[in-house]
Amino acid sequence: MADTQATEPATEGFAYGRIWLIGAGFLGVQVAFTLYNAFLPLMYREFFDSTAAIGLLMGTDNLVGLLLIPIVGAWSDRINSRLGRRLPFMLVAVPIAALTFAGIPYAANVLWALILLEIIFTAAMHSYRGPVISLMPDHVPPERRSTGNGIINLMGGAGVLIAFGGLSLLYDIDPRLPFGIGAVILLATLGVVYLAAERHPPYVDDETDEGARPIGDAIAGFKVLLSRPNRGQFLVLAAMLTYFIGFAGLDAMFPIYGVEELGLTEGRAAFILTFFAGSFLVFALVAGMLGTRFGKIPTMLAGLAILPVLFLAATPVRSAAVIGGLFIVGGFAWGLVNVQAMPLVADLGGRDRIGFYVGMYYLFTMFGQMLGPFVLGSAMDLFGNQGMFYAGAGAFIGGFILLRAGQKALGAPPEELARRQIGDLEDALPDD
Repeated sequence: MADTQATEPATEGFAYGRIWLIGAGFLGVQVAFTLYNAFLPLMYREFFDSTAAIGLLMGTDNLVGLLLIPIVGAWSDRINSRLGRRLPFMLVAVPIAALTFAGIPYAANVLWALILLEIIFTAAMHSYRGPVISLMPDHVPPERRSTGNGIINLMGGAGVLIAFGGLSLLYDIDPRLPFGIGAVILLATLGVVYLAAERHPPYVDDETDEGARPIGDAIAGFKVLLSRPNRGQFLVLAAMLTYFIGFAGLDAMFPIYGVEELGLTEGRAAFILTFFAGSFLVFALVAGMLGTRFGKIPTMLAGLAILPVLFLAATPVRSAAVIGGLFIVGGFAWGLVNVQAMPLVADLGGRDRIGFYVGMYYLFTMFGQMLGPFVLGSAMDLFGNQGMFYAGAGAFIGGFILLRAGQKALGAPPEELARRQIGDLEDALPDD
């Protein structure tokens, strides 16, 4: 665990207020993706009877975005415009994402148009997502990143809560309403981030690489990640991929489960997920503090031990209220896992490759999100709708096993590895 006392002099001028404003960007991301994951399967239900086919479409439309994530991450590490490293990507991607997101319900009756808008939307969002998340470690000293990410996740949880607790109910009135309002929120949160972010923040290298090769840098970095000395890093990322299968599959498939098993309307089925999101929102900062106290990986392992128990307990339940209660506990357990994840990856990435490693985090987790709806949808086809919970529990158990193996392979806590890699960071900072 990081020794915060030893590094306190380097962070005297640091304050969390700016991070709350930067977190607005993640709020916008979560509003859009939550609505996307909740209602796109219902739109596809008009064209397909198989939940596996729906899950495959929900996953494969992320392929373009998955290819962009590491490229944009590596590219943003190497440029240094007058707007800094991250903002140029955001200013291009968000307007495209907002326009296509608002257009999705208008294309709901034409399959090819719906798929096309989805692909453009996900590509734009993934070009935005990595840079906006990289702004947190750019602005936050390493020993405070767990708390910083708690703030980011709290803002993201607020976005999920807005989507499930408010906008999802508008879907029953007019499907265009949640998507149109979500697009406005995306643009508004971009404006907040633009005003709040420093152009050249202190915790990222402030040099321009004139020889930057985005694709080449991304490929070279991935080869290094696959090398034997980095086996621990790869296992940690593989664990994140695996447990995101369970989370994303639930997010995408539960509305179908709620309609067909619990007898709810589409909007009410999506609303049940508010219990999960609301609990995550309430406990995000607490989870960050627990990660600081007990270490990132041990805290994540605790959450991954709780989640499969809850999923298996939900299998025979046919009461929306009981499912909601289980989801409240599940939101807390998910907070133990997810709040620690990105700071853990940042600990492994040092100071000059933050964008690349955040890109790797999203490459692996979004690949898990791509697989999740198909895996859980296939389980629903094979075992009935309860198969969603069986497959989700298996994904969390697999994530636990891989994360434990990664912990052993790293050979030291990630906080200690961060101190070694950053080295003389404190000496390089101004003494204010």
